[in-house]
Amino acid sequence: MSASRYTHMGDVRPPRLHHSVMEFGRVVLEMGSSAMLAPVLNRLPRGDGHTIMTVPGFMGADGSTATLRKFLKKRGYNAIPWGLGRNASAVRPASLDEFLAHRRRTEDQIATRIEAEYLASGRKVSLIGWSLGGLYSVALAHRFPQWIRQVITLGTPYGDPRGTSIYNLMGRAYDNKVAVDEASLARWVDYTYSDGELRVPVLALYSESDGIVGAGIARCEGDPRYVTNMAVMASHVGFPFNPLVFAVIANHLVEPHERWALCTSDYIRPFVRLADA
Repeated sequence: MSASRYTHMGDVRPPRLHHSVMEFGRVVLEMGSSAMLAPVLNRLPRGDGHTIMTVPGFMGADGSTATLRKFLKKRGYNAIPWGLGRNASAVRPASLDEFLAHRRRTEDQIATRIEAEYLASGRKVSLIGWSLGGLYSVALAHRFPQWIRQVITLGTPYGDPRGTSIYNLMGRAYDNKVAVDEASLARWVDYTYSDGELRVPVLALYSESDGIVGAGIARCEGDPRYVTNMAVMASHVGFPFNPLVFAVIANHLVEPHERWALCTSDYIRPFVRLADA
C-alpha cells in the first residue's frame, strides 16, 4: 500500500468526550436490548453451518465475544473462539514497529488455527474481529484467501491510532512512551493492507458514536470491489452485545437472496447506513 492511502486517513480526532464517558452505561442498555429482542433475533436468516472464528479486541479474551458466539450458534454456525488468551496482554512495545512485529506473530498463530479448521471441515472459515481483532482479520484475508470466506470487523481502528481515545493511555499502561513518528504511523496503517491482493469480502461496521475509536479512522480502505463500510448505532464496548449489530451480521453471512431487507426497513434505516464512498 502506498503512503498516499495513509494521508487519506488524516482525520485523527478522537471520539467526543461524552461518547467516551457513556460507553459502559450504553453497554448495559445494549445487553438488555438483545435480551428483549431475542424473539426478533431468532427469526433472522439461519446459516449454513460453516465455521466462524471470533477475534477479541485489545486486552480482550474469549469471554468478551462469548455472547456473539452464542448468537451465531443459535443461527446455525460453528462459532469458535480464537483460543489465544487475552489479546496483546504480554506485549510491551517500545515502538509501533515492535507492535507490528507482535501483530505478525499473532496473525501467524491465528492462521494455524484457521488452516486446521479448513482442513478438518473442507470449508473456508469466516472471521469476525472486534477492534484490534479486526486488524488481524483483514490482514489475514490478504495473506490467506484460500482459507478465509469473509471478514466482518466491529469498531476497528483502521487509520492513525492517534484517532482513538486510548492511544496515550496505552503508553502509560506499558510504563513507557511508545515511540512514534509519521513514518512508523504510516507503516502501522499500511500493514493491514500490504500483504497480498484482497480477494475476500470485508464488511466493516463502525459507529459515529463510538467512545473509543474515532469515526475518522474507522473505515476500511481496502479494495472497494470487496469492502463495504457500514455505520451502525453502537458503543465500542457494546459491539459484540448489540442486537442491531447481531442483525446486520446474521443478514450479511447468508446468500443475498436469503437476506432481510434491513436497510430498507423503516425501523432499521435510522440506525444503519452505508458509508460514503
